[in-house]
Amino acid sequence: MSNFVGNIVGSLAMYIASVYVWKKLYCLKLYWNDKKVYFVTLLMIIIGLINYFYNYVFIRIMSITIFLFFANKIMFKQSYKKTIISTIISQMILFVADISFGMIVLCAFNFDISKITMFYGTLLANGTALIISIIFANLKIVKKLYDFLIDLVETVKQRKVILFALLIIISLNILLALIYFKLNTYYIFFINVILIMIYSYVVVKNLETSSRNEVIKTENDSLMNSLHQYEDMVDRQRVDNHENKNQLLIIKNMIKKNDKDVVKYIETIVKDQMEDDEALYTRVMTIPSGGLQGIIYQKMLVMKDEHIKFSLDVGRGVREIELNKLSMDDNYRLCKIVGVFLDNAIEESRKIDDKCIMISLFVDEGDLVIEVSNKFEGKIDVDKLDESGYTTKGDGHGYGLSLVKKILSETNTFANERSIKRNVFKQIIKIKNT
Repeated sequence: MSNFVGNIVGSLAMYIASVYVWKKLYCLKLYWNDKKVYFVTLLMIIIGLINYFYNYVFIRIMSITIFLFFANKIMFKQSYKKTIISTIISQMILFVADISFGMIVLCAFNFDISKITMFYGTLLANGTALIISIIFANLKIVKKLYDFLIDLVETVKQRKVILFALLIIISLNILLALIYFKLNTYYIFFINVILIMIYSYVVVKNLETSSRNEVIKTENDSLMNSLHQYEDMVDRQRVDNHENKNQLLIIKNMIKKNDKDVVKYIETIVKDQMEDDEALYTRVMTIPSGGLQGIIYQKMLVMKDEHIKFSLDVGRGVREIELNKLSMDDNYRLCKIVGVFLDNAIEESRKIDDKCIMISLFVDEGDLVIEVSNKFEGKIDVDKLDESGYTTKGDGHGYGLSLVKKILSETNTFANERSIKRNVFKQIIKIKNT
């Protein structure tokens, strides 16, 4: 009976410690009047009892960890990546707390550790581990570790994060099982500690490589997309030049024949040209130079070729803005951000009948504001837009906006906002102190 109660107490202590760690990592409050909290608590007790009576020792910790993951997801409703990382951190804190208690008992008090399995020893062990876990959860380094890992896995595919998480959990499971049930195997304990360190190193290095590769791939895709668009513009210019030569030959022959309609023909050509790229270029010229003008002009030509309706609204104060004051790096960053916004708008417009993109530039309290709006169909989850891989375009897309997030983290010059109103999605970038 004492072991039965001790197992319930141990399960609850692990559960309470984990919930406290998650709350600190997410910087969220847990509302105890929520029925889900008590439902999950009851499930934790049941899982603990099932583990005690039926589960084999080496899968006991694994099953509890998997349950804690789902409990974390249900109560705090964070993304899968955040849930995985926070669950692993909470389990590692519990592991350190257990080891710390064991070292205190063995080294400080020279206590017979075999007595820990008894009822009062179990209560003491779980209570002490809970207190130690709460102390560790309040350390700033734990929150920094969580933020570091979240940034690390931001551009990593979700299945890789799950694979790495399973590797760590399995290793911890084996290590803890050996500690609890084969206490005389110190050599195995130290071997497993070394293996954990090796696994962790491999995991971090793989995540760093994957994150770096995804960012490079996204930047290269954006560059190749722009190059292809420039190639299309060059091809179109070549065709236009050929057409202009033909028109000049026609005019020449009409002049030789004293054709009275030559003036009307020239006026028709000039009118068509003015209504075409020339008028477009005139509008773009009101945008401050420094790269931004060129990227918007290029994307508008793409919209024109793909028969996408578009509008460009440039406020009066914009002409007085000098983007040349920005550093070369910030100018490059701005062009990449606006390029991503326009590419996403074009991509989304291709999928619908009512193709329409609105570009607005204006000054707000001294800051240059650029808005890119487009119509869309379906559903967009605004809260997930910054997550790597989230997309409405299909597999292989979805890293553009996470690249924007990374760019924004590199400088304080820009601020990003977004909104959805009915079927219009708007992306906003503010250039501060311009």
